[in-house]
Amino acid sequence: MKLTIQDKDLKEILLEHHFDYGFNSSQSIVEKTAKLKDDKIGEAIIRQTWFDGVHILKHSSKMNQDLAINFDNKDSIYEMHFSLCGTAQVDSLNHNQRICFAAQQHNFFFSNQFEGTFKVGKQRENHEVFEIHFTEAYFNRFADAENKTIQNFLKQSGHYEMVNLLSPKNMPITPQMNLILFEIGSCQKTGMLKRMYLESKIIELLLLQIEQFEASQNTVAPPNLRKEDIEKIYYAKELVEKNMSQPYSLLELSHKVGLNDFKLKKGFKQLFGTTVFGYLHEIRMQYSKRMLLDEHKSIPEIADYCGYQHVHHFTTAFKNKFGYTPAKLKFQL
Repeated sequence: MKLTIQDKDLKEILLEHHFDYGFNSSQSIVEKTAKLKDDKIGEAIIRQTWFDGVHILKHSSKMNQDLAINFDNKDSIYEMHFSLCGTAQVDSLNHNQRICFAAQQHNFFFSNQFEGTFKVGKQRENHEVFEIHFTEAYFNRFADAENKTIQNFLKQSGHYEMVNLLSPKNMPITPQMNLILFEIGSCQKTGMLKRMYLESKIIELLLLQIEQFEASQNTVAPPNLRKEDIEKIYYAKELVEKNMSQPYSLLELSHKVGLNDFKLKKGFKQLFGTTVFGYLHEIRMQYSKRMLLDEHKSIPEIADYCGYQHVHHFTTAFKNKFGYTPAKLKFQL
């Protein structure tokens, strides 16, 4: 597989990297970081980690002009794709196919001999994408899993010349998924221990994708929501996530996204199965647990970061969610 970053006219190569199919290495795990910084073009960082059969790529950029990230893969590959911030599109050069991703969307797909371009436009804010690739041999280990979704997906992939998507429509990234992605990206372990940790988190993430897809098959899309309203509700979800410490009121949020508060409240519940403030509570709890486990912060600092004015309010909410207090969790570390 070859990865190339070029300018918008595909004339100048800014970065190029080749991968051995299978992501093989004599080491237990390989990690590399490539950086691009140009006053005219902008900034980009690509962080990669790979071990036998698995490749993790995180791309973060803030560009002053359009950018093309080209993939040329002569073999079959499975990909978990998570669009964290910004919007982008993937165009196939050898097939007439386009896949678009908005912020906080994900999907899982199979591609066969894919040659295409991942296009990122001029950005005011950072654009972030998290990808996890499996070789066909690695993913086929799950063929015997007693799960119809996996079995059907593997069966269908054998008939596709290019891309087979798990879900026809991209799915929203959940707080649990965001937490696992953070844990993968911030893991400080080394060597074989890191490989074991990452592999366990990746499988956990894949299970969440499959479970969310299966749940979506049993629900009917809201018939009274227009496409533009759905986009505004997704934007509201993004604003809730970015302003966890100082959240907007429902009225402020509705003004920000250009939707009246009744439609926002009802539509949010229809799309995500919870209220706006129920979702805020969920991400606060998930991020506070992550900070207790992975960062050297005090409980008052975490409570403040998550938007609680009083520590005892945070402690009560945390215990109601997880069944134990933040202090007990921190004491056990």
